[in-house]
Amino acid sequence: MAELDAKSIIEYIGNAPKKTPVKVFIKGEIDRLDFPEEIENFTEKDFGVIFGDWKDVEPFLKENKALITDYHIENEARNSAVPLVDLKKFDARIEPGAIIRDRVAIGKNAVIMMGAIINIGAEIGDDTMIDMGTVLG
Repeated sequence: MAELDAKSIIEYIGNAPKKTPVKVFIKGEIDRLDFPEEIENFTEKDFGVIFGDWKDVEPFLKENKALITDYHIENEARNSAVPLVDLKKFDARIEPGAIIRDRVAIGKNAVIMMGAIINIGAEIGDDTMIDMGTVLG
C-alpha cells in the first residue's frame, strides 16, 4: 500500500461514497421475491439473509412487505466512508475485537491485540506488536 499523507486521507474520506451496510434476516414467501443486483441474497423458500446498503435494502423491504412476514436488521456503521479492512489479506496475528479500517499496512508477523484501533493511513511494520487499547492513525 502506498503511503497516505494527511491531504490524501482527507480527500479520500471526503470523496468516498458513504455507505450503511446492513445484514437482514428475513422470513416469508422469500422464493417469490425478485432481488435487485445491489442486494446480495442467501435465501431459500421461506427464510434467508440479505446484505446490502440501507439505501437499497430499506425500499426493497417496504416494497415487498406483503411477502415478508418478519425481519431482523443488523448494522455496524452509518454513512461510513471507510469500511473495515478484510483481515484475511494480512500475514499477521489479529485478535478478535481489534478495529482496523481499510487502507492500512500491516507487516508480516505483526500482532494486533484485542481492543486496538487502527485507522486509515496507519502503517505497522513487520514483527510489531500493537497492544490492547492502542489507537493508531
